[in-house]
Amino acid sequence: MLSSQEVAEDEGKLSYTILLILTSGNVENMQETKQHLMDASEEPMSVVIVGIGDADFSGMEFLDEHDPHRDGGRDITKFVQFSDYRSFNALTEAVLDEIPEQLVTYFYDRNILPGQLEEYDENDVEVE
Repeated sequence: MLSSQEVAEDEGKLSYTILLILTSGNVENMQETKQHLMDASEEPMSVVIVGIGDADFSGMEFLDEHDPHRDGGRDITKFVQFSDYRSFNALTEAVLDEIPEQLVTYFYDRNILPGQLEEYDENDVEVE
């Protein structure tokens, strides 16, 4: 099965997915979760997890402790605790904070650069 990026590339486009997970509790198996996130780091995606409610989310801190040099892969995960923010603007900023860097890193590492010149045949160019 083709990934969304492979399908998009076949159509001459780019694709990037942002997965938003809302949770009211901690991860049950941290090692397994970390491994799945590391596996997913090769895909064109970011994962944002928002902790909602009064649960103790201290166990989720490992999600923001990714070190590409130590752990391999790229950092694709951001954890935000909803109750830490007093305004929706601050919450929005925190949720979206790392996505631009994650997106650029994905495409840059694959040598897919913005504004690359498309190949063309000079004989097909008409100047009026």
